[in-house]
Amino acid sequence: MSEEQSLLPEVGEPPVPSYALREHNLKYLPELRVGEELFTYRFAASCSVNSCSARCCRDGVLVDIAHRDRILSEAALVVRYMEPTQDHNPENWFDSEVEIDADFPSGRVVNTNSNPETCVFLDSKRRCVLHMAEVESPGLKPFFCRAYPIAIDHARVTIDADWCPQETNCCGPVEGGEQSVLDVCGGELSFLLGEAGFREVQRISNDPNRSEN
Repeated sequence: MSEEQSLLPEVGEPPVPSYALREHNLKYLPELRVGEELFTYRFAASCSVNSCSARCCRDGVLVDIAHRDRILSEAALVVRYMEPTQDHNPENWFDSEVEIDADFPSGRVVNTNSNPETCVFLDSKRRCVLHMAEVESPGLKPFFCRAYPIAIDHARVTIDADWCPQETNCCGPVEGGEQSVLDVCGGELSFLLGEAGFREVQRISNDPNRSEN
């Protein structure tokens, strides 16, 4: 995630506590931490990431350049899952500008291009063609797309509720909600961190002295 999209507090705001994670599987981030906001956000009882409307994809998404290269190497497969009206030219799928972002494995990222309304990989029904193509090529969907709304910002595991805060059916927080981040996004956390990492997050969440650590 780029500095322009940072989820951390603005300058002048009080710092939000964070806690070291030691059992995760993201070895390229040896000093990974989890933010307190992951334990304080609440969601409506009916909230589910399965109800996603894909509004978070409207401006495209950041992709590690190694994963970009994988997608381009499987362009023929991706095109088979696209609708006729989608752009079938792989040269138009990604922005040419490479950004530096240490939260990604290679440390270098590009943004997927978007049409006036949404990411080039979403069809008219707002379905991700990379996700559908995984039937033939597992893992083709970009890592952080699958983890969303869980994100990593400056080696901090956090939740990105800024793209579509009104979407309370899938990832928009509500005051006094009945569900926690772990309730709604347990699968995404397990995917991001591995089962051992998720269990460690659970232990931190259940620690009554958490904020004192």
